[in-house]
Amino acid sequence: MQTKQLRILSTLLFAFAIAQAGLGSGYLEGGRGLLIAHATNAFAVLVLTVLAVVLGFGHRRGGGPGWVFYLPLGLLIAVAVQVALGFAGARSIHVFWGVLYLCGVTAYCSYTYRELPSAKTGPVSADVPRAR
Repeated sequence: MQTKQLRILSTLLFAFAIAQAGLGSGYLEGGRGLLIAHATNAFAVLVLTVLAVVLGFGHRRGGGPGWVFYLPLGLLIAVAVQVALGFAGARSIHVFWGVLYLCGVTAYCSYTYRELPSAKTGPVSADVPRAR
């Protein structure tokens, strides 16, 4: 069941991160009203990233792979830096850091849709005989 939750959460995070890029680029093109939407969506992205860390911790503790926890943890650090850069007004590094963050979220979403070993079965061992 946790795998399904991870997939749903990673897809939501991906969608909000894409929206964040669109709102930011709209603001940079002169849509002054989009700055408020961009800042509000930033906090939604932050909350979704925190939830990804929490779910990843539970999945990892249950025997899942390490990246399920450590990748969102890295994303959480990155989004905290991103929010700080945005409120500091450092536009060029904020845009660059946002692209890197979006790449990380894309990888995270992609990885959650791959085969995840369940907590009950664990990873497949190399010395398990295979059917011929």
